[in-house]
Amino acid sequence: NMDQMIVIASQAIPVTDPFLIDRVAAIAELKDCEPVVVLNKCDLNPAEELFQRYQATGIRTMQVSAETGEGLEELAACLHGKVSVFTGNSGVGKSSLLNALDERFQIETGEISKKLKRGKHTTRHSQVIPVEKNTFLVDTPGFSSLYLTDMKEEELRDYFPEFVMYEPQCRFQGCMHIHEPGCAVKKALSEGKISQQRYDNYLALYEELKEKRRY
Repeated sequence: NMDQMIVIASQAIPVTDPFLIDRVAAIAELKDCEPVVVLNKCDLNPAEELFQRYQATGIRTMQVSAETGEGLEELAACLHGKVSVFTGNSGVGKSSLLNALDERFQIETGEISKKLKRGKHTTRHSQVIPVEKNTFLVDTPGFSSLYLTDMKEEELRDYFPEFVMYEPQCRFQGCMHIHEPGCAVKKALSEGKISQQRYDNYLALYEELKEKRRY
């Protein structure tokens, strides 16, 4: 019953690996849940390159700051009338964003470990927070790793939205966009129309799913 998955990320400490964003976005697409990439702590690092990269995919992307309030109006409008799950690696500011959106929440927040440069878990269980009629937020524990489940490797291409517009132009039906000749996705990649890192992450996730099926 989730409408959207709000993937909180940061390019300030702790820095989010884009591979994690792509993994979570693929899981959201698999579950018919719209992914939204929210780049927090933009007062410390605006994450402009990441913003441009994900905006170009067609995934809704925004730059916000729980500290200064930047972008919170846009985020609040995005959440209105929907069931939204907040997720992301530990320390990126999920709980701080929720508190900034509504001071009534008073969710516990934690400090960043200076030694490990990553967040300490403060949210220990998922909790549903009713905001107003038909608007619910779900706060989830932070994580350091996450694995794809219930997905076959040949399905993965369907969950990278920037591939979809080029796929009809591929020479072969069912093209995996890896080794096949006449692949329109690889052509778009060579022309800079698709992010190289996004494509590399696609290959890594594809191999991960392939290995999982083997074993």
